[in-house]
Amino acid sequence: MQPILDIADLAHRREAAEAVADGAALFYAFGNFCALAAKPDLETLHAMNALKGRPRDQVGSVTTTPELGNRVFDWDAVRLPWSALVATMADLNALGPIGFRGPAAAHVPSHLTVDGTVQLITPGDACPSNGLVGNILDLIGEEHLYITSANANKDNTHYAIAEIRKEFGHRDDVVFIGHRHERANRRRYPHHRPCSTSIIGFDSGALVLERHGSLDAELVARVAARHGLGLRIAAHERLPVRRYRRPLRAGRRAHVLA
Repeated sequence: MQPILDIADLAHRREAAEAVADGAALFYAFGNFCALAAKPDLETLHAMNALKGRPRDQVGSVTTTPELGNRVFDWDAVRLPWSALVATMADLNALGPIGFRGPAAAHVPSHLTVDGTVQLITPGDACPSNGLVGNILDLIGEEHLYITSANANKDNTHYAIAEIRKEFGHRDDVVFIGHRHERANRRRYPHHRPCSTSIIGFDSGALVLERHGSLDAELVARVAARHGLGLRIAAHERLPVRRYRRPLRAGRRAHVLA
């Protein structure tokens, strides 16, 4: 079984980054849950879809560092006030994991877009995975990574790295990196459930809650209203949190030293 590296350890982060640069799938701590990321090329997308049991050409989302997030979108095609939208996005990123869908910048490849839009998933500004992603991007010379949920197709996403390892740890083309104390980390995100992110769309000239995930719709609406924007709710049913067969004890460590 593959080891679980410690995301707080710089040497472990470098080891994980080099594995991803060599083509490995990255299962990693992402805000208060876990995600799967990899290089953004089409061949890798096909491999990740096969890993998860998805259709070969299913489109993926992107992730990047906070500094590069705005470069994912074509701001000339945005029909909302830029200052209000950027301020809303910044406040949501400060809270923790969130997703945004908007007009795709020209450099985003077509296999990571749908009808000219791109979906950016971020862990929030304070997540240590931002440093890991930055290391990977430096190694591969890209501005973003492919990202998707850390699960098999149609299952709810994982929030415990050791549980992901049970599913995928036998493979030699994956790498795992998480927190030593996951429950303590999840307490850093009091507004978020440990499930896939809520997604806010802004490609239609309005701010729309397209997926009601980890962050509550009412809180998203209050943040938008603070900057003079309304929020239309298109997703009323909230995503469920994955249930494990036995509770994860407060003192249980998730990592296994390499």
